[in-house]
Amino acid sequence: MKIHPREPDLADENVNYRRFLYGVQLALLLICVLTFLGLVFGASYSLSRAVFFPIFVTIIGLSYFQLRRSVRRGAVVLIVGIWIATSALTVSFAGVHSANLLIYALLLVLTGWIMGDRWLIGITGATIVLMLGLSAAELLGFYNPSPRASVLVVGSTVMGTLIAISVLTSVAYRSLAAGRDHALALAQEMAQKARTLAQRERDLEMIMENVPAALASFDAQSRLRFGNKRYGELFGAKPEDLVGRNIADYVPEEARAALMEKWDSCLAGEAGSYRRINRDPQTGQKRIVDVEVVPEYDHGQVTGLFALVLDVTEKVAAENRIRELNDTLEMRVRERTAELEAALDKLHRSQDELARSETKAALSTLIASVSHELSTPLGNSLMMAGTLSDQGTVFEKAIEANQLKRSDLTNFVKTVHEGNDLMQRNLQRAVDLLKNFRQVANDHASEQRRSFDLAIMVGEIVDTLAPSLKRHPHKVVIDIPSGITMDSLPGALGQVAINLINNAYIHAFEGRNDGVLTISAHVVDDEVWLNFSDNGVGISPENLTRMFEPFFSTKKGKGGSGLGMGIVENLVQKTLGGSIRVQSELGLGTVFEVHLPLVAPEQQAR
Repeated sequence: MKIHPREPDLADENVNYRRFLYGVQLALLLICVLTFLGLVFGASYSLSRAVFFPIFVTIIGLSYFQLRRSVRRGAVVLIVGIWIATSALTVSFAGVHSANLLIYALLLVLTGWIMGDRWLIGITGATIVLMLGLSAAELLGFYNPSPRASVLVVGSTVMGTLIAISVLTSVAYRSLAAGRDHALALAQEMAQKARTLAQRERDLEMIMENVPAALASFDAQSRLRFGNKRYGELFGAKPEDLVGRNIADYVPEEARAALMEKWDSCLAGEAGSYRRINRDPQTGQKRIVDVEVVPEYDHGQVTGLFALVLDVTEKVAAENRIRELNDTLEMRVRERTAELEAALDKLHRSQDELARSETKAALSTLIASVSHELSTPLGNSLMMAGTLSDQGTVFEKAIEANQLKRSDLTNFVKTVHEGNDLMQRNLQRAVDLLKNFRQVANDHASEQRRSFDLAIMVGEIVDTLAPSLKRHPHKVVIDIPSGITMDSLPGALGQVAINLINNAYIHAFEGRNDGVLTISAHVVDDEVWLNFSDNGVGISPENLTRMFEPFFSTKKGKGGSGLGMGIVENLVQKTLGGSIRVQSELGLGTVFEVHLPLVAPEQQAR
């Protein structure tokens, strides 16, 4: 059966059709004007001919107004009206000899271009019937046409009609050319879309075959329409071998019960998911798979479904392991917490022991220094006591022998006085040393707070260390004004001073013979700023950042424990309630700035 093309619905066409009809109306109006002018200036002017021109103008006007409402209605009024008026004019005057026959050609072209095949066949048939009728009537003598119009009328009519036909032909050509270009553009666009579609099909095929999941499409009767490679592997077959088969025909019976319930619900329009056991057809190994089923709709009706099958064996195993770990997590946390608490307690004990060792080492240094310093005055005193004893024995023998002279008595008295003076000076030096040592030792041992003068306390520390410091060519300069009274813990402060002094002698003055350590202090508000400045070798930036780390020492293996600076920081911050910072530059020396409150906080004091 031949399918005829549908006549164009001009009401839905582009506005260009309306503009085209406006142009046709203008061309027809031009024909009327030219013909009327030819009639007026020609020799064959008659009122009967002139009366048709208002009719043509009226038809064009009606078409113009109808065209504003509907393109089809305006075209029908124009074509039918002009055809009827032209036919009446042709019958009334020249018949088949009339120049108006060209207007029929114009109308046929316009009808075929605007109205479609059916209208073209109708207008063409009516025109042929009219021409045949007029020709036959004239040949048989039943119809005698009036004389032809003048040359001007005929020329103007023919010229106007030819112009209108030329315009229609030009428009037709441009339209055909535009249609051709549009068709070529559409063809290129279709070719590009075909290539894009082919590429998308290849991409889809790559995705379907390489996605780590089984994918399948089924119709409403549960027959497989498509399945990827992984879907076929679930059942030990190629996907194309399963196409067209019902899902129930190849799914193992052990999995069919759980499957079909969700399957029927999905075909009823409800998406679902389920988990089932799938046995590998090659090895027989059980695998756990998750299945998602989604219905496919067409115009509101379920026409099939899509299934996604994902192997989750490893995922389930991992979830079980995580669940087991979570079940035992609390117990393992308690065990690890107990182990950490034990380790922390052991670490605290070790730190306390090391701190006590450092304190004992400082006291040992004090004891060694005091012992060395006491040996000189006590030795001098002992020697003088022996000398006086010997002088007394000699003096006693001289008395017994009655050989005592006045000069001997004078010398003996002089020797006794000199010996007593020497013994008093040495014994007083020993008493002072013992007093200082006893004060420093008590401060270190008791950890009790008391009021003290900072300059005197630092002087006692330096005096106590003096015997051991004398073995080095360096010197300690104390630049602390008297009158700075502190209510604090002198034992802790003394240990800070001892560590910083020893640190300067061990590290800062290494390889030098002109080291100077200056201990200065001044009061700022309610704090005393105590500085230990040396002109030593300085500290490198990388070591400066680790200065107070426990067990960090540049003398590891050479007697350094790495605890001195850590203990200093702990004593300054936690015991004395202050702060400490260090500034250093290689080759220029180091400054330790210790900021302490004049009155130690009660908590630190306790």
